[in-house]
Amino acid sequence: MKKTKYDWENMSRPGITAALGLMLIKDVFHYPDTRIYWANEVTYDYTLANPIRVDYMRFKPRNTLPSGLEQSEFMAYEVKSCKADFDSGHGLNFVADLNYVVVPPTLVDYAREHNPFGVGIYTPVPDIVHGEVLKCVKPSRRFPRRRPALELLFGMTRSLGREHIKELSDSMGLESVMEQKKLGI
Repeated sequence: MKKTKYDWENMSRPGITAALGLMLIKDVFHYPDTRIYWANEVTYDYTLANPIRVDYMRFKPRNTLPSGLEQSEFMAYEVKSCKADFDSGHGLNFVADLNYVVVPPTLVDYAREHNPFGVGIYTPVPDIVHGEVLKCVKPSRRFPRRRPALELLFGMTRSLGREHIKELSDSMGLESVMEQKKLGI
């Protein structure tokens, strides 16, 4: 068996979060598969006093008809790098049909005990070919969605637009919008 790529016990919190996010994109979203729609850092209720942010959202359309889009499946993934992430009370925003936490192997048992009822668990597991891949070790129970598909899609679209603008400004060498406002541009 190949040696695993990551030393989960000796990595920093930001390092674990970044590694788990990359594994989620590669192993679960199968990037660059254009048939899988996903966005990261998706914010809902951003105009209210307590907006919520979901680390990753995935959209799986049933079909492209209006009724099929409303019956489509949404999945939410919250990345948790340590026990304090579970206990902080932040970032356990489960607004989708299927909801998961993504944890390093060292947190699987803790996640099983402290995870909200019905929320699934993804974690890196050894793989003969790739060394380590992200796999579902506890499936999610289907939740009754409290938000319409249009609202969830709008949140994902807004997140993708923010990322697109950021990439464009980086590639064009432009100052950020806040810097432009300060300069009166």
